[in-house]
Amino acid sequence: MKQVDSNKPITNQVVYATIGAFDGVHLGHQQLIRSMVIQAKNDSAKSAVITFHPHPAVLLRSIPMPFYITSPTEKSQLFYELGVDYVVTLTFDSEMASLSPEQFIDLLLHQLPIKKIWLGKDFALGKNRAGNLSVLKEIGKIKGFSIVECQHLENEGEKISSSKIRNWIQSGDFRQTFKALNRFYSIEGVIAHGDSRGKQIGYPTANLDVWNGKLLPGSGVYATWIEVNNIIYPSVTNVGVRPTFENQNKPPRIETYIFHFDQDIYQNQVKLYFVEKIRPEFKFSSVDQLITQIQSDVKQTEEILKNVTKPTGLFT
Repeated sequence: MKQVDSNKPITNQVVYATIGAFDGVHLGHQQLIRSMVIQAKNDSAKSAVITFHPHPAVLLRSIPMPFYITSPTEKSQLFYELGVDYVVTLTFDSEMASLSPEQFIDLLLHQLPIKKIWLGKDFALGKNRAGNLSVLKEIGKIKGFSIVECQHLENEGEKISSSKIRNWIQSGDFRQTFKALNRFYSIEGVIAHGDSRGKQIGYPTANLDVWNGKLLPGSGVYATWIEVNNIIYPSVTNVGVRPTFENQNKPPRIETYIFHFDQDIYQNQVKLYFVEKIRPEFKFSSVDQLITQIQSDVKQTEEILKNVTKPTGLFT
């Protein structure tokens, strides 16, 4: 898979494309992209995903961080796993937001010789979302491309959407999140030095420093897998402010206790996979009470993970 440089347009190829923010690359996105990739291969064409950063809603609605289910890097990796040939990541700014549908399409056609575009039935682009499917089909007649209209994928009678997934992540509903993403929700970060409180009570934790745009689960304790140096270990993770020790006005921390693990991994890049929420975050009246609860959390996590397959990326 290649990232397309805006200064080096692709020529002498037939390209099938899709356009969207694709935050999360959820099951609905996967179905649409797979359909495009399969047809492109059948027709000896190349496949391309045209996406945006920042997300248009972040700019247009002034949405604060954290917001994203997937970082731009994560999205590109998922597109790669889906078999996409080219990725175009456009910088969405006020100038792009002001483009008419015709102007935006001309921008794309300057970079890619697109002949077919796969789009969801409620898709729209351009200023004031003027470029709906009917408008784009008419533009395509003039510009030489066609639109492939895709139905939405539903889960239990409702459309799978990134906004619903964000709500599930923040509430800690990782069973629904898993179903919609077709994989575990994950967070990548670098292990940073903490204050060693966990080590002092017999449960040393890895403290993750993550991208500030990445959506975090709500405060609580979670059964997790953690990937360290390409090996996956069982773990239990606290997301929150550690009310037993800290002033609750501080930003949330991500602290992971890795089972049967004693390596020095400071400054290592790790990946954390969320499986299930165990409980809310509590303030304990004593450290002994906290230790007893952590022991219970570890046992509960071990039981949960016994019946859960380790993560492998995108599933079927």
